[in-house]
This record gives sequence, structure tokens and C-alpha cells, in this order.
Amino acid sequence: MERFLDMHMYVTSALQKTDMKAVGLQLALDLLHEKEKRDLITGLKTRTNAGRPNWNKIFQIIADQKKGKVTVFYCGPPALARLLKIKCDEFGFTFRKGIF
Repeated sequence: MERFLDMHMYVTSALQKTDMKAVGLQLALDLLHEKEKRDLITGLKTRTNAGRPNWNKIFQIIADQKKGKVTVFYCGPPALARLLKIKCDEFGFTFRKGIF
């Protein structure tokens, strides 16, 4: 059965994999994820990414898969909601946000 939900988890305050100060930590997290098939931070199968996401790259990969209608669900700061709404419009995705 194909997945109908794809989660992308980011710790935006963490250093990215390309930052030399974080290389050791990122390598250790990658090795643990490979061995345990779970993310050390969340316990989910999806690996948590460090740093800020490249929305154009992520959305392009999803669009290239041509798996049908894509809906982006978001809950968080309004500034990022505005950016994601613009990106969703560019790629033809539906945007939904939750407010608590």
C-alpha cells in the first residue's frame, strides 16, 4: 500500500548537516536512524531534519512524483503560513492551516 501521508520534520534551531560544528552529531543521528529505523528525537520512522527546509526543493520533489492531489497541512507561526501559502499556489497544492 502506498503512503497517503508524508511527514517532513525539521528542527529549525539546529545546525544543518553542512555546518562543520554539527557534523559529528548529524552522523551519529544518521547511524542510529539507519540501525533502529526510527528517529532518535521523535521515535517516528521519518528522520528529523536539522535546519530550515528548502521549500522549492521539497515541493518540486513532491510535484515530480505525480501522485495526485497534494494538500499541505500547517500549524505554526503566521509568517511561515503566508510563505507556505505562496509556495502551494506556485505548485498547485492545496493549503490548509490549523489555528489553536
